[in-house]
Amino acid sequence: MKNISQEIFRAYDIRGEVGKDFMLPQDAYQIGLGIGSLLQSQQGNNQQSPKVLLGRDARITSPEVSKALLQGLLETACDVIDLNIIPTPALYFALEHLHIANGLMVTASHNPANHNGIKIVMDNQPLSAEVIQDLYHLIKSEQFKRAPPFSKKAKKYNILPSYLNAILADISLKRSLKIAVDCSNGVASLIAKNLFTQLGCEVHILYCELNGDFPNHPPDPTKPENIQGLQQLVINKNLDIGLAFDGDADRMIAVDKNGKILWPDRLMILLAKSILKQHPEAKVAFDVKCSFLLPQAIEKSGGKASMCVSGHSSLKAHMKKVNAIMGGEFSGHIILRDRWSDYDDALYNAARLLEILSEFKQSPTQVFAEIPDSYSTPEYLLYFENAQIAKDMMKKIISKASFPLAKHTLIDGLRIDYDDCWGLVRASNTTPTLTFRFEAKTQQSLEMIQQQFRDVLKSVLPLHTLPF
Repeated sequence: MKNISQEIFRAYDIRGEVGKDFMLPQDAYQIGLGIGSLLQSQQGNNQQSPKVLLGRDARITSPEVSKALLQGLLETACDVIDLNIIPTPALYFALEHLHIANGLMVTASHNPANHNGIKIVMDNQPLSAEVIQDLYHLIKSEQFKRAPPFSKKAKKYNILPSYLNAILADISLKRSLKIAVDCSNGVASLIAKNLFTQLGCEVHILYCELNGDFPNHPPDPTKPENIQGLQQLVINKNLDIGLAFDGDADRMIAVDKNGKILWPDRLMILLAKSILKQHPEAKVAFDVKCSFLLPQAIEKSGGKASMCVSGHSSLKAHMKKVNAIMGGEFSGHIILRDRWSDYDDALYNAARLLEILSEFKQSPTQVFAEIPDSYSTPEYLLYFENAQIAKDMMKKIISKASFPLAKHTLIDGLRIDYDDCWGLVRASNTTPTLTFRFEAKTQQSLEMIQQQFRDVLKSVLPLHTLPF
């Protein structure tokens, strides 16, 4: 077998550019053999074959990845149930619904069309960075637990009706809302219109046809340029709110009737206030990229705020560690454990948001206008040749950084907090980039914190043009 690139074994999933880092079909086949071998090792003396759920998104290369992955799983004696094309949260739902502890989702989430990857759940846990590296070394050593003869075949199962009905059974709107939905041509297209229509909303759809080439915009709704069509639709139709989903429907973002972006950390403020009414003193987790207004709102609502490292696997692990009732990231991964599950489910979260908004007499725009706001930036990205260079640069920045009057947080990159502003730089776990974000109470303070970061970065990255 050809050597597989370590570059695609990221902090919490497998992901890379097809034909460059991620070679098909051989890499997917080897990954299937590796995952099957790990599962066999976990079985110990248990004679039963490991059970695995397999889903995929609508990318052009996903059928090829899924087929090769399946072959490797079957050759290591796994019993596989093929869920076909589904949203990632539908796979998570199926784990509980079918009482199966292992699941694989072929997807590159919000990455461009020429990327692909695999999200992995083993024993009802997303894989840690350490286990993902163990998987890489197992594949490299080719110590696979093949179990001939290879006569197994995958069973097929349609989970979408049960998934849709479960959301509808949990959510009840007090009044109808007029909404726009941008599915980014991703897998949210499979049920979004049906879901929100059955909830009683007037639904206006945008890019809700499956297309793995993502012809209208990349499937990352957290980049402002990707939701301009949604903003225009909401304004032109005078709708209450717009919702946008990423490529595999585990992340979402919203816009109000004026087209203003409602970033996920602001959505979390509203969700936390609602949940904490029923669960006083509960913990709410959030990543280092979130607004400083979020922990203030959590504490004011009677909850306990808990900051964690970015990354959906890190968030899930942290939430279990501190027993948080809900948690989320600025990137749009939000987990609501009070009534739903331990996983990030953007379709459910959107329905839950609409349920809360329907309880107010005011419009959603007025509801969010009453939540404290700030001057903030989107997430800025600075690209490097590979992820290791970005991580090395991050270490240099920390060694050079000097913010003597600020609070330093080093759990994930470098976050600098003053009383009226903060800034963050960290190495991404999904792309070869440094990511930045800034927020302040005033425009003047926002410019001040950005300039302080520019001054530090000039000494470390003198030849790079900064994205802010």
